[in-house]
Amino acid sequence: MTNIADAKMILEIMNKYVPEVMQTMAGLVAVPGKADLEAPQPASLSGIVGAIGLTGRANGVVYTAFNKSLADMITEKILGGTPSDQDVSDVVGELTNMITGNVKSQLCDAGFNCSLSIPSVVRGDKITVASKSAAMSVRNQYQCEGCDGPLVLHVFAVLEK
Repeated sequence: MTNIADAKMILEIMNKYVPEVMQTMAGLVAVPGKADLEAPQPASLSGIVGAIGLTGRANGVVYTAFNKSLADMITEKILGGTPSDQDVSDVVGELTNMITGNVKSQLCDAGFNCSLSIPSVVRGDKITVASKSAAMSVRNQYQCEGCDGPLVLHVFAVLEK
């Protein structure tokens, strides 16, 4: 069962740092959408998906999902020129790392010390994600200016007091 106070804390962190990272790295305004504090599991993500694991007193996985046009646009803004698939994967991995690093930092400040895995990136139309042990499943979408599809952030976590 989801601890709503913990889920709200995760959402507040997401809603602060996703827009901050997008503004800093790509000069884009990312507007949070309507969040789901009890997102169903399993969930489906599409596009170019980054994932980073959390281990410690905060245990789980942070997923980012970018549609191709958004990932290409962000990569162009960061690297310039026409991006290769590898460039796009590298940028998605790095953005996932930056967002998750901020989540980790805030969780550690709240007493939930944890470590991060290295980012992984996969591509697909219907990627099923879930965490059998996660007490929380928090999801939000962020609309970025000039792009038709949102950035999706989905966090599965257990916070151990």
